Amino acid sequence: MSSKKKISIALSLITCAAVVALLAVGSAGMATAAPAAKPMAMPASAPTVNSDRTVTFTLRAPQATQVILNWQNMVGRSPATDPYPMTKDANGVWTITIGPLDPNWYGYGFIVDGVRIADPANRDIWSGATSAWSNVFVPGPAADFMADAAVPHGAWGTVRYFSNLTQTERQMQVYTPPGYNRDNRVYPVFYLLHGGGGNDTDWPVNMRTNYIMDNLIAQKKAVPMIVVMPDTNVAPFGINTLVMQDVFPQELLGSIVPYIEQNYRTAPGAQNRALAGLSMGNAHARNTLLQDPSAFAYIGLYSLVMPQVFRDDLVQNHPDLLINVANSKVTKLLWISMGGPDDVNLSGGAADLAGTLALLDQYGIKYTYVPGAQIGANYGHVWDTWRKHLYNFAPLLFK
Repeated sequence: MSSKKKISIALSLITCAAVVALLAVGSAGMATAAPAAKPMAMPASAPTVNSDRTVTFTLRAPQATQVILNWQNMVGRSPATDPYPMTKDANGVWTITIGPLDPNWYGYGFIVDGVRIADPANRDIWSGATSAWSNVFVPGPAADFMADAAVPHGAWGTVRYFSNLTQTERQMQVYTPPGYNRDNRVYPVFYLLHGGGGNDTDWPVNMRTNYIMDNLIAQKKAVPMIVVMPDTNVAPFGINTLVMQDVFPQELLGSIVPYIEQNYRTAPGAQNRALAGLSMGNAHARNTLLQDPSAFAYIGLYSLVMPQVFRDDLVQNHPDLLINVANSKVTKLLWISMGGPDDVNLSGGAADLAGTLALLDQYGIKYTYVPGAQIGANYGHVWDTWRKHLYNFAPLLFK
């Protein structure tokens, strides 16, 4: 064999060796590990929704001595929970399967040796004032209204703004409807307030506002609109806080609404503004209406009534506020709704509900009251009740 052929063969062998070496290098530029001698256990993952609507939860926690699934139920005051002990396998993975479940969007967490955590393998997470929760969607016709369906989707994001009230930077969540970034039209705005213990992420994460709106708009049940979900926690506030002590209306009308109208293509005037809230957010919406009945044409009050001390203060000290609301030419719709009996009881009770409606009647304030059963909100003071409120209220706006 000639020396040229020997050199050619040697170069070919070197080239092949180099190719094999390159193939053994991972995408990050590091050599991949050699295959294990025996199959490794599959890692724990986010919930698996099975075809029979049971759901399997797993958590890798090999050093834990006890893991409990903390499952949000649909009764009582949210987030009411039921504990379900989980079982650990030989690889340190804790597992449990529950159900079958009704189609819905459920919250859950884990209690690991007494410590409450969200599911680290699930990106659908909500973080509140005292805890963090994960979520899982069980599909079915009853949940189609909030499903991630094959329809045009709007955009949802966190927006920072400066508060003239607190003199700090604050944040809110803003949904823009499908097509907003591809046209030059102006849109009406719906301001949507969370409840006590929550924050600006409640409505998009726990109530799936963006999916509900996407589906309503795609079905032409609701007009395209911007939805603004602010953080109402600007001062200590309780359900018995008197109307003139509530400072959130100042935050809303003095900072949030001006920011939205300066930075988004919004249709002008109160006739293109709606305001609604759940529980504590309901009280903020109610107080905004009383303090300035000319600011919003559409008002939605979800799951909170006026307690006796609040009604007494209005009648004795501020009857002019009630008269102003009654005489307002701006308000097109004052929509009041509860959930099931548990919601009524936890929101103030049947007596306070009756007293609230009687006070509105006494001053000639026009309203629409919708019992929870009429809109399918048969649960308690929980997320699913307020999803139904949104689903039924949004189609009434700006028409």
